[in-house]
Amino acid sequence: MSIFTENNFSLTATQREKFEKLYTYFLEWNGKINLSAIRDRDGIFEKHFVDSLLGMKFLDFNNKSILDLGSGGGFPVLPLAIMNEDSTFMAVDSVGKKTKAIADMAQRLNLPVKTTNDRIETLGQDPLFREKFDIVTARALAPWPTLLEYTLPFVKKGGYFMAYQGPSIMKDLEVYENLETRLGGKIERITAVGLGDSERIFILIKKKTATPKKYPRMIGEPKKNPLK
Repeated sequence: MSIFTENNFSLTATQREKFEKLYTYFLEWNGKINLSAIRDRDGIFEKHFVDSLLGMKFLDFNNKSILDLGSGGGFPVLPLAIMNEDSTFMAVDSVGKKTKAIADMAQRLNLPVKTTNDRIETLGQDPLFREKFDIVTARALAPWPTLLEYTLPFVKKGGYFMAYQGPSIMKDLEVYENLETRLGGKIERITAVGLGDSERIFILIKKKTATPKKYPRMIGEPKKNPLK
């Protein structure tokens, strides 16, 4: 039984083949620019591939416009694109080497993924990006208040931000209770999912109203002086 089947994901033969190729391409790039400390096959399939897909258990990613912020080595954007090829994906990272790697892997796999190498604060004020996406994803990108300021400006009204978090997020949700409402969002669901010996916490936030124009603030400000 494969790691996908164990976690209740049914893959076509083509999708299985693409994950095998992604594993090969990821190893190639990881040897060049150190995308991840995880290098063994089981670890990559579980901690990167399946982990990326877990969000699909709670939100329909099919036929959507999806923005992945801080994409790093290509997760969750590349696995999600393999499973949802009718959607369009944009991967954002401030490190050019990483977006180059993602673009190469996406091109070789013929996935609907574009990349941009820029700062989130800049793109969040860009009319071409601001409130233009059905779904925004981010996996362990920044502390909670900074993460909210980074992500919610990109989500269109009625769309969703899906945060991939670890168990420690539960304390932050208490400390920063209802902070998302200042940015136009409302927490709709919090779900814990076991994966191997770890646990992934998903926070699903629906965009209710437009994010105030002043957010995100200038480069570095969301991280240096997080909202309270």
